[in-house]
Amino acid sequence: MKDAEKSKLEQELKKAAPVINRLSDGPSVLPERVRSALNSVLDKKFPLAAQPASEPAELAAVRKTVVEQEKAEPSWLEVWRWWLGLATATAAVAMIVALNRPGPHLPPVIQVAMLDSVGTTRGTAANPLTTLQQQWRDAKSHEFDDDAKLKQWQADWPAGSKQTVVKILYNRDTGELRISVRTNGTLTREKVIAVKEERELPKLILEAEAFIRSKGP
Repeated sequence: MKDAEKSKLEQELKKAAPVINRLSDGPSVLPERVRSALNSVLDKKFPLAAQPASEPAELAAVRKTVVEQEKAEPSWLEVWRWWLGLATATAAVAMIVALNRPGPHLPPVIQVAMLDSVGTTRGTAANPLTTLQQQWRDAKSHEFDDDAKLKQWQADWPAGSKQTVVKILYNRDTGELRISVRTNGTLTREKVIAVKEERELPKLILEAEAFIRSKGP
């Protein structure tokens, strides 16, 4: 090789050195088609006359292992898609669980009613329903003078409610204070307190409140 050709070849190699180094650093990030085309151009531009026609079996085995490992390893895009899918599935499961879990600290829904078929003929000025309303100020209250309407109210429970629903009935005709507790659509607890004298009603109301707050039968 003449000195001029040798000098020119050295200059060309210096220009191509970054590309060659990039190709030799770890697994290739280029697509197979682009890498093959680039190798072909480099082989034509810089032919290695001294390269043997065949390589040793040990080197060929190492080269084959590296190529197969490179093809088997997933790309960063595939790994990113896998993690994104896992995160989406986890979020969906967490949302379903949260939507189907009843609120842990939701206050009970309280409804109050009184049955008094006699009404004003009793001759008493005080209305016991007012005493019930003072204890449960946010409760919906009803006053009945007909037993059929009362039974309809007793059977009417909010549909699909995850909150505890409590119905408090003061039956003035029978002298009973009935507390019914319904949780998740099922009647779970019920208690009847005898009201012998209406002047004891405030104290019995406190007993009813304690029953509502308790978790026992």
